Amino acid sequence: MTRLPAGLSRLSKPWAMFLALILAVLIGVMDYASGYDLQVTAFYLVPICWTSWVVGRKGGLFLAAACTAIWGVADWLTGQLNLFPMILVWNALMLLTIFVVAVYSVTAFLKAYRSLAEAQALLRNSNERLEETVQRRTAALQAEIAERQRLEQAKLQAERQLERREKLAVLGTLTAGMAHEIRNPLTSLKARLYTLEKRLQDMPAARKDTDIINAEISRLERIVQNALSFARPADPKLETIAADTLLREVQGLMSASLESREVQLVFESGPELLVRADSGRLNQVLINLVRNAADAIDGAGTVTLRTRAARVPLGGRETDAVVLEVSDTGKGIPPEVEKRLFDPFFTTKETGTGLGLAIAVRIVEKHGGIIQYQTRSGHGTTFGVVLPREINETASSVFSKANSQAAGGQNNR
Repeated sequence: MTRLPAGLSRLSKPWAMFLALILAVLIGVMDYASGYDLQVTAFYLVPICWTSWVVGRKGGLFLAAACTAIWGVADWLTGQLNLFPMILVWNALMLLTIFVVAVYSVTAFLKAYRSLAEAQALLRNSNERLEETVQRRTAALQAEIAERQRLEQAKLQAERQLERREKLAVLGTLTAGMAHEIRNPLTSLKARLYTLEKRLQDMPAARKDTDIINAEISRLERIVQNALSFARPADPKLETIAADTLLREVQGLMSASLESREVQLVFESGPELLVRADSGRLNQVLINLVRNAADAIDGAGTVTLRTRAARVPLGGRETDAVVLEVSDTGKGIPPEVEKRLFDPFFTTKETGTGLGLAIAVRIVEKHGGIIQYQTRSGHGTTFGVVLPREINETASSVFSKANSQAAGGQNNR
């Protein structure tokens, strides 16, 4: 039943007028046939209201006049016009007035309804646009806040790095001066000890003391050399190297010594990535990180070497980078140690100098990179050497050379 009104409302105006006139004629026929036994005059409002709804006010007024005429003809055919002609005219005028009022009422209601629907649609669209605007501006504000926080964090990190570099520069100058001053008397002590050892060859007890003195002098020399390396790191001799090659070299150098401690050194092959680096200096950094990782493992464990690509801030801007990772399954770094992790001369080892990580940081900084780390208590630590990624036309030749070297190493084994 609901489909019929919907279908009638979609009729064209000419067809609606035609069907309404036919309906009015049918009502007039019923009015003529029933006479005064059945009052059907009110049914004329059906086509009138329908026409006013579908066609509009002009169509409704036209049909109101037509229905009045049809009603008059029906009454005339029943003989009412001969009996009371003036009453018939009066009734026709009254009926036309009622029909006109109905037309204006329906069209006014329809206009108000349409205006309300348009207002609701406009309000709904406005609300949707307002909600979209609010969401867009909220997202933009969140992005701006995140960007400001990132910039503030980057600024804070830059300030900390600058402050740290200033401190290290002062400390480096002081350390270099002290190292040179210490090296001269050490050289004299070593020379005198050599002469003394010749005189004490026949005295085993004294010989034992000279061996201890010699070992301690060598240890002091090593400390002095590390201090000089920290204070004045040499400029690296850069060349394009496959990142995997560096890690394979470290694995070859360190695997045997770590296996004796039940620590496996595993290399995970990654994507083909290039860096501009001094292989000797970077090997020094990676070997130091591997030793520290092995020392953090109690008993059996695993140290994993891997490479990955990343996009990180280097030199104050986002840069394509290569991360050389050294990950261990050790006990993690305690919070009190983490605060002073990169401080020079800070160590948790009995025989350590506290310069290993400090020197590693200086070497990596000379390469235009940084050292980062992640640690969890009881789950291990991952150090990452972050270097700018090298992308050039010689990549294929470098990778083919690295692959041939790796194949040659496997054949030799």
